[in-house]
Amino acid sequence: KGGATYSTFKGADAKNYDSRLGYAAGIFYQQHINELIGIQIEALYTSRGAKIEAGNTEASFRYNYVDVPLFLHVSAGGLFFDLGPQASFMVKAKQITETTSNNTTVSTKKDVTDHPYTIDLGYAAGIGYRGASNIGLEVRYTGGLKDIDDEGPFVGQERRNSTIFLMLSYLFY
Repeated sequence: KGGATYSTFKGADAKNYDSRLGYAAGIFYQQHINELIGIQIEALYTSRGAKIEAGNTEASFRYNYVDVPLFLHVSAGGLFFDLGPQASFMVKAKQITETTSNNTTVSTKKDVTDHPYTIDLGYAAGIGYRGASNIGLEVRYTGGLKDIDDEGPFVGQERRNSTIFLMLSYLFY
């Protein structure tokens, strides 16, 4: 399973953030209870984050997680719906700042892996279609249930992860 992410931050202190593109890739296991209902567990490496501009400076936050959602999977005639909780484990986080002055751009990268919480709990919901060839296309939304920062300059601010996924998958039987 793999695809693109479109992520930003949500919350009272995240109003000026813009979305950024990222990626997701991983594996999933699906077990049907009957023809209609089953469960699905996944392990996805996901790139998330957001961007913000202030004057001549743009800061980009690139947060990489291993997402482990557990879904109630409902499927009928190729169409499927997934809904369930998700735990996300921080792997790496960077803040990239670009400042432009007099037609010159200075870029700095800073490892901020110790600033966000190492575990982000949230929810996920998706809809998709899997054809007879076992290739699936899905759109998913994941949202964080708690603020992401526990240290550093953003501690105490209300910022949560918010991500839209567009993914292709192949189901082995």
